[in-house]
Amino acid sequence: MDILLISATLLLITTGQILQKVAADKAAQHSANIGMIGGLIRQHETWWAVLCLATGMAFWMAVLYRMEVSQAYPYLGLGYVLVLLASRSWLNEQISGGRWFGVFLIICGITILSI
Repeated sequence: MDILLISATLLLITTGQILQKVAADKAAQHSANIGMIGGLIRQHETWWAVLCLATGMAFWMAVLYRMEVSQAYPYLGLGYVLVLLASRSWLNEQISGGRWFGVFLIICGITILSI
């Protein structure tokens, strides 16, 4: 059950981050007259991002209710990996070799901490 809660948390947080980027890009294209905040408020992706992040926080609270924070927190590092993969896949962002090496190090660190 704990791994399902952690997975749901990571999925929601990753989705929220990607939606924030999509909303920011749309706002930048369409908000010359109303400003950045006005442009962001008008993007439905902004509101979906807020919902995903708030729900992710609720799931994270459920994780912390069940586990010690020192045991659970390292798994949040996978959020960096998932956002990188999602930004590559859905936003077509280019990922440098240094970032891929960073992903490798994060995965190694999480593996060591989970032992």
